[in-house]
Amino acid sequence: MKKKGQILLITVMVLATIMTVVLSVSFQSITETQVSKLEEDSQKALAAAEAAIEASLKAGSNVIIGEGALSDLTGFTGGATVTSLTDNTFTSPTVTKDSSYTFYLGEYNDTTQTIGPSVAEGITVCFDAGSSNPAIEITILKNTGVVKHVVDPNNPKRISNGSGSAGVCGADSNFDFSYVVPASDIGVDSKLMVIRVFYASTKLVLSRASDFPIQGKTVSSEASTTTGVSKKIVLFQSYPQIPAEFFSTSF
Repeated sequence: MKKKGQILLITVMVLATIMTVVLSVSFQSITETQVSKLEEDSQKALAAAEAAIEASLKAGSNVIIGEGALSDLTGFTGGATVTSLTDNTFTSPTVTKDSSYTFYLGEYNDTTQTIGPSVAEGITVCFDAGSSNPAIEITILKNTGVVKHVVDPNNPKRISNGSGSAGVCGADSNFDFSYVVPASDIGVDSKLMVIRVFYASTKLVLSRASDFPIQGKTVSSEASTTTGVSKKIVLFQSYPQIPAEFFSTSF
């Protein structure tokens, strides 16, 4: 009897071990399947959100997934909204070294592709020097001609005629340097301000007392799957940009 009991105990232990292994493998398989499904749904939701952005930019208005141009996109909820905000402060995307950003001083008509009159008001241009220490060239395009300003905060200066900066940016304290373009250089006939960055990349912060003209469209898009996976994308589309090479300057 003792021997039979030992055999039975060993049999139970073996069965328990087998069951543990089987359950462990099964749990791992289920987990991997769930993770794989979530990743797949995440990619699908991202693609749906991108499709909504493309449709809204093409239409120039808000869109809903599953309706209109997106009627074939099923299994998702959400959509995209287009907004054009005005403010007296504007922050550009990162402008890479030797590239430029085109800022509109008058209202831009997307249909006629014309620029309205500007406001004769000074504009503060800020940039983040830090350890990278960039310099900027500001070109103001007017009906009556072109006005240029060059700002180089480096000491010693790398650009002989470059003006120094005025210190920390009032509009955003995260930016180290600011420079004021006087109202005398920005008349009602001013159209564009093209800011070129030298030596290192930086974002630009522009500010003044009154609101700036609209600089482009902000599109916010979100798509959700039936499993609850959601993806959101926010995109800023600026008005047409003038290539940096158009105003190429050598220092």
